[in-house]
Amino acid sequence: MNGLDESLNSLSLDERLKQLAIAAQQHPPKSRERQKALARLITALQVSRKLVRPRRGEFQGFYEEVYAVALQLLFAHICEKIDTYDPKRGEVLQWVNFRLEREFFIKASREYLPTLPKGVDPKTCKRLTLDDLDKNNPHEVNPTLVPLISQQVLECFEEDPEGIFQRSHIQGNKQGNKDANFKFLAIKRLEGYSWEEISVKLDGIKVPTLSSFYQRCLTEFAPKIKEYLS
Repeated sequence: MNGLDESLNSLSLDERLKQLAIAAQQHPPKSRERQKALARLITALQVSRKLVRPRRGEFQGFYEEVYAVALQLLFAHICEKIDTYDPKRGEVLQWVNFRLEREFFIKASREYLPTLPKGVDPKTCKRLTLDDLDKNNPHEVNPTLVPLISQQVLECFEEDPEGIFQRSHIQGNKQGNKDANFKFLAIKRLEGYSWEEISVKLDGIKVPTLSSFYQRCLTEFAPKIKEYLS
Protein backbone atom coordinates (compact mmCIF):
# COMPACT_ATOMS: atom_id res chain seq x y z
CA MET A 1 0.00 0.00 0.00
CA ASN A 2 1.47 3.36 -1.01
CA GLY A 3 1.18 6.69 0.74
CA LEU A 4 -1.81 7.81 -1.31
CA ASP A 5 -3.72 4.63 -0.45
CA GLU A 6 -3.02 5.11 3.25
CA SER A 7 -4.12 8.74 3.21
CA LEU A 8 -7.30 7.96 1.26
CA ASN A 9 -8.42 5.33 3.76
CA SER A 10 -8.98 7.97 6.43
CA LEU A 11 -11.07 10.25 4.19
CA SER A 12 -14.80 10.42 3.53
CA LEU A 13 -16.08 9.08 0.21
CA ASP A 14 -16.37 12.57 -1.29
CA GLU A 15 -12.84 13.44 -0.24
CA ARG A 16 -11.45 10.14 -1.55
CA LEU A 17 -13.06 10.66 -4.93
CA LYS A 18 -11.87 14.25 -5.06
CA GLN A 19 -8.29 13.27 -4.27
CA LEU A 20 -8.35 10.53 -6.92
CA ALA A 21 -9.67 12.98 -9.52
CA ILE A 22 -7.02 15.55 -8.63
CA ALA A 23 -4.33 12.86 -8.73
CA ALA A 24 -5.39 11.93 -12.27
CA GLN A 25 -5.34 15.58 -13.34
CA GLN A 26 -1.77 15.97 -12.12
CA HIS A 27 -0.42 13.44 -14.64
CA PRO A 28 -0.02 14.04 -18.39
CA PRO A 29 -2.83 12.81 -20.68
CA LYS A 30 -2.37 9.20 -21.85
CA SER A 31 0.41 8.62 -19.33
CA ARG A 32 0.44 5.36 -17.44
CA GLU A 33 0.15 7.22 -14.15
CA ARG A 34 -2.99 9.02 -15.29
CA GLN A 35 -4.53 5.77 -16.56
CA LYS A 36 -3.86 4.11 -13.21
CA ALA A 37 -5.39 7.03 -11.31
CA LEU A 38 -8.44 7.02 -13.57
CA ALA A 39 -8.88 3.28 -13.11
CA ARG A 40 -8.82 3.72 -9.34
CA LEU A 41 -11.32 6.59 -9.57
CA ILE A 42 -13.74 4.57 -11.70
CA THR A 43 -13.40 1.56 -9.42
CA ALA A 44 -14.13 3.75 -6.40
CA LEU A 45 -17.25 5.11 -8.13
CA GLN A 46 -18.45 1.63 -8.99
CA VAL A 47 -18.09 0.24 -5.47
CA SER A 48 -19.50 3.37 -3.82
CA ARG A 49 -23.09 2.43 -4.78
CA LYS A 50 -23.75 6.16 -5.02
CA LEU A 51 -24.15 6.43 -8.79
CA VAL A 52 -27.66 7.55 -9.68
CA ARG A 53 -30.04 5.12 -11.41
CA PRO A 54 -32.38 7.28 -13.50
CA ARG A 55 -35.93 6.36 -14.53
CA ARG A 56 -36.25 3.19 -12.51
CA GLY A 57 -39.33 1.19 -13.43
CA GLU A 58 -39.00 1.93 -17.13
CA PHE A 59 -37.47 -0.24 -19.87
CA GLN A 60 -38.82 -3.46 -18.37
CA GLY A 61 -36.57 -6.40 -19.11
CA PHE A 62 -33.60 -4.40 -20.36
CA TYR A 63 -33.06 -1.55 -17.93
CA GLU A 64 -29.75 -3.05 -16.81
CA GLU A 65 -28.46 -3.15 -20.40
CA VAL A 66 -29.38 0.50 -20.96
CA TYR A 67 -27.80 1.45 -17.63
CA ALA A 68 -24.64 -0.52 -18.45
CA VAL A 69 -24.27 1.37 -21.73
CA ALA A 70 -24.84 4.67 -19.90
CA LEU A 71 -22.08 3.77 -17.44
CA GLN A 72 -19.71 2.95 -20.30
CA LEU A 73 -20.39 6.36 -21.80
CA LEU A 74 -19.89 8.02 -18.42
CA PHE A 75 -16.60 6.27 -17.69
CA ALA A 76 -15.30 7.07 -21.17
CA HIS A 77 -16.20 10.73 -20.53
CA ILE A 78 -14.37 10.70 -17.19
CA CYS A 79 -11.24 9.32 -18.86
CA GLU A 80 -11.36 11.84 -21.69
CA LYS A 81 -12.54 14.90 -19.77
CA ILE A 82 -11.16 14.53 -16.25
CA ASP A 83 -9.45 17.89 -16.61
CA THR A 84 -12.85 19.58 -16.86
CA TYR A 85 -13.71 18.57 -13.30
CA ASP A 86 -13.31 21.55 -10.98
CA PRO A 87 -13.14 20.55 -7.30
CA LYS A 88 -14.03 24.12 -6.31
CA ARG A 89 -17.44 23.80 -7.98
CA GLY A 90 -18.60 20.60 -6.32
CA GLU A 91 -18.02 16.99 -5.45
CA VAL A 92 -17.09 14.29 -7.95
CA LEU A 93 -20.38 12.48 -7.36
CA GLN A 94 -22.31 15.63 -8.17
CA TRP A 95 -20.34 16.02 -11.39
CA VAL A 96 -20.71 12.41 -12.58
CA ASN A 97 -24.30 11.89 -11.46
CA PHE A 98 -25.42 15.06 -13.24
CA ARG A 99 -23.83 13.84 -16.50
CA LEU A 100 -25.13 10.29 -15.99
CA GLU A 101 -28.73 11.35 -15.43
CA ARG A 102 -29.02 14.33 -17.77
CA GLU A 103 -26.85 13.14 -20.65
CA PHE A 104 -25.53 9.59 -20.78
CA PHE A 105 -28.60 7.65 -19.64
CA ILE A 106 -30.73 9.55 -22.14
CA LYS A 107 -28.18 8.96 -24.88
CA ALA A 108 -27.91 5.26 -24.03
CA SER A 109 -31.68 4.78 -24.05
CA ARG A 110 -31.99 6.46 -27.44
CA GLU A 111 -29.12 4.55 -29.04
CA TYR A 112 -29.84 1.19 -27.42
CA LEU A 113 -33.59 1.00 -27.98
CA PRO A 114 -35.36 0.72 -31.32
CA THR A 115 -37.81 3.43 -32.34
CA LEU A 116 -41.17 2.36 -30.98
CA PRO A 117 -44.40 2.59 -32.97
CA LYS A 118 -46.80 5.37 -32.06
CA GLY A 119 -48.95 4.55 -29.09
CA VAL A 120 -46.54 2.01 -27.59
CA ASP A 121 -45.60 2.75 -23.99
CA PRO A 122 -41.87 2.04 -23.41
CA LYS A 123 -42.72 1.02 -19.84
CA THR A 124 -44.59 -2.00 -21.20
CA CYS A 125 -41.88 -3.10 -23.65
CA LYS A 126 -39.88 -6.22 -22.97
CA ARG A 127 -36.66 -7.12 -24.71
CA LEU A 128 -36.52 -10.37 -26.66
CA THR A 129 -33.33 -12.38 -26.28
CA LEU A 130 -32.18 -15.69 -27.69
CA ASP A 131 -33.11 -17.29 -24.38
CA ASP A 132 -36.70 -16.19 -25.00
CA LEU A 133 -36.85 -18.41 -28.08
CA ASP A 134 -37.06 -21.39 -25.72
CA LYS A 135 -39.83 -21.51 -23.14
CA ASN A 136 -39.00 -21.39 -19.42
CA ASN A 137 -35.34 -20.54 -20.01
CA PRO A 138 -33.46 -23.86 -20.33
CA HIS A 139 -30.55 -22.43 -18.33
CA GLU A 140 -32.77 -22.64 -15.26
CA VAL A 141 -34.84 -25.72 -16.13
CA ASN A 142 -32.19 -28.14 -17.34
CA PRO A 143 -28.57 -27.00 -17.76
CA THR A 144 -27.76 -30.11 -19.81
CA LEU A 145 -29.99 -28.78 -22.61
CA VAL A 146 -28.06 -25.53 -23.00
CA PRO A 147 -25.25 -26.76 -25.31
CA LEU A 148 -27.76 -28.50 -27.60
CA ILE A 149 -30.08 -25.49 -27.84
CA SER A 150 -27.19 -23.05 -28.33
CA GLN A 151 -25.79 -25.25 -31.10
CA GLN A 152 -29.18 -25.42 -32.82
CA VAL A 153 -29.57 -21.65 -32.73
CA LEU A 154 -26.00 -21.17 -33.96
CA GLU A 155 -26.61 -23.53 -36.88
CA CYS A 156 -29.78 -21.62 -37.69
CA PHE A 157 -27.83 -18.41 -38.13
CA GLU A 158 -24.92 -20.05 -39.94
CA GLU A 159 -27.17 -21.73 -42.49
CA ASP A 160 -29.45 -18.70 -42.95
CA PRO A 161 -31.50 -20.59 -45.58
CA GLU A 162 -33.14 -17.51 -47.10
CA GLY A 163 -30.21 -15.15 -46.56
CA ILE A 164 -32.39 -12.79 -44.56
CA PHE A 165 -30.03 -12.48 -41.59
CA GLN A 166 -27.02 -11.57 -43.73
CA ARG A 167 -29.02 -9.06 -45.79
CA SER A 168 -29.97 -7.11 -42.65
CA HIS A 169 -27.22 -4.50 -42.47
CA ILE A 170 -26.70 -1.67 -40.00
CA GLN A 171 -28.02 1.50 -41.55
CA GLY A 172 -25.53 4.32 -41.95
CA ASN A 173 -22.54 2.00 -41.67
CA LYS A 174 -19.93 4.63 -42.56
CA GLN A 175 -17.14 2.08 -42.36
CA GLY A 176 -18.77 0.09 -45.16
CA ASN A 177 -17.98 -3.15 -43.36
CA LYS A 178 -19.76 -6.04 -45.08
CA ASP A 179 -19.82 -7.98 -41.80
CA ALA A 180 -22.00 -5.35 -40.11
CA ASN A 181 -25.09 -7.52 -40.42
CA PHE A 182 -27.39 -9.43 -38.10
CA LYS A 183 -26.00 -12.85 -39.04
CA PHE A 184 -22.47 -11.83 -38.05
CA LEU A 185 -23.61 -10.25 -34.77
CA ALA A 186 -25.80 -13.17 -33.74
CA ILE A 187 -23.07 -15.73 -34.42
CA LYS A 188 -20.44 -13.75 -32.54
CA ARG A 189 -22.73 -13.27 -29.55
CA LEU A 190 -23.50 -16.98 -29.44
CA GLU A 191 -19.77 -17.69 -29.61
CA GLY A 192 -19.32 -15.62 -26.47
CA TYR A 193 -17.82 -12.42 -27.85
CA SER A 194 -18.52 -9.22 -25.91
CA TRP A 195 -19.96 -6.14 -27.61
CA GLU A 196 -16.62 -4.41 -27.14
CA GLU A 197 -14.80 -7.23 -28.95
CA ILE A 198 -17.35 -7.21 -31.77
CA SER A 199 -16.99 -3.45 -32.07
CA VAL A 200 -13.25 -3.86 -32.65
CA LYS A 201 -13.87 -6.52 -35.31
CA LEU A 202 -16.24 -4.12 -37.08
CA ASP A 203 -13.74 -1.26 -37.23
CA GLY A 204 -15.08 0.58 -34.22
CA ILE A 205 -18.84 0.71 -34.83
CA LYS A 206 -20.18 1.93 -31.48
CA VAL A 207 -21.46 -0.63 -28.98
CA PRO A 208 -24.88 1.07 -28.51
CA THR A 209 -25.38 1.07 -32.29
CA LEU A 210 -24.53 -2.64 -32.53
CA SER A 211 -26.67 -3.59 -29.55
CA SER A 212 -29.68 -1.56 -30.67
CA PHE A 213 -29.54 -3.02 -34.19
CA TYR A 214 -29.18 -6.53 -32.74
CA GLN A 215 -32.27 -6.15 -30.54
CA ARG A 216 -34.38 -4.77 -33.39
CA CYS A 217 -33.42 -7.75 -35.55
CA LEU A 218 -34.17 -10.24 -32.78
CA THR A 219 -37.66 -8.78 -32.47
CA GLU A 220 -38.20 -8.72 -36.23
CA PHE A 221 -36.90 -12.22 -36.93
CA ALA A 222 -38.18 -14.04 -33.82
CA PRO A 223 -41.04 -15.79 -35.71
CA LYS A 224 -38.66 -16.87 -38.49
CA ILE A 225 -36.04 -18.16 -36.01
CA LYS A 226 -38.67 -20.17 -34.17
CA GLU A 227 -39.86 -21.54 -37.49
CA TYR A 228 -36.33 -22.66 -38.39
CA LEU A 229 -35.90 -24.31 -34.99
CA SER A 230 -39.24 -26.13 -35.02
